[in-house]
Amino acid sequence: MPLDPAVLEREFPEFEFIPERGKIREFALALGLEDPVHFDVEAARAAGFDDLLAPPTFTRQFWHENEENDPMVHLGYDPKRRLHGEQEFEYHKPLVAGMALRGRNVIASTREKEGRRGGKMTFVVIETRFTDENGELVQVARRTLIETAAPPKEAEKE
Repeated sequence: MPLDPAVLEREFPEFEFIPERGKIREFALALGLEDPVHFDVEAARAAGFDDLLAPPTFTRQFWHENEENDPMVHLGYDPKRRLHGEQEFEYHKPLVAGMALRGRNVIASTREKEGRRGGKMTFVVIETRFTDENGELVQVARRTLIETAAPPKEAEKE
C-alpha cells in the first residue's frame, strides 16, 4: 500500500504520562543497568537528581501511545512490508520519576528511494517531542519507518 497522503496533514493529539519509579526500575533491570541512580532514590538525589533517573531510551516504550496519537497506524503501510529503519534520541534535560511529561507525535519528513532489489521504498520519520510541566524540552525521539515496494516472498510449499 502506498503512503496515505492524508496522514501528512493530520495533527496528532498531545498525550501525557508520568514516569513511575517502578517502571524506571523495571526498564533499568531489563537493560542490565547497575547504576543505583536508576534504583535508589537517595543515590539519585546524592547524584543531583530530584528522583530516580530514567534510562536514556525510556520514552520509547509504547505504553503511552495509542491509535489516536501515533502516526504509525495511519500511514497506510502494509505491516508485512514495514521495517523499523532507525531510532534516534536528543537529550535536553534528565528525565526523572514523577516528572509530568507531555508528548506529541508529528511526521517530521518523508522521502522515497529506489531500492537495489525490491523497487521503491518509502521512508517516514516520526518525531516525538517530550516537554515537562514547565513546557521545557526534555527529549526528542525520532523513528524511521520504511515500507518496501516488493511484496514479501511466500514460503515455498512442500
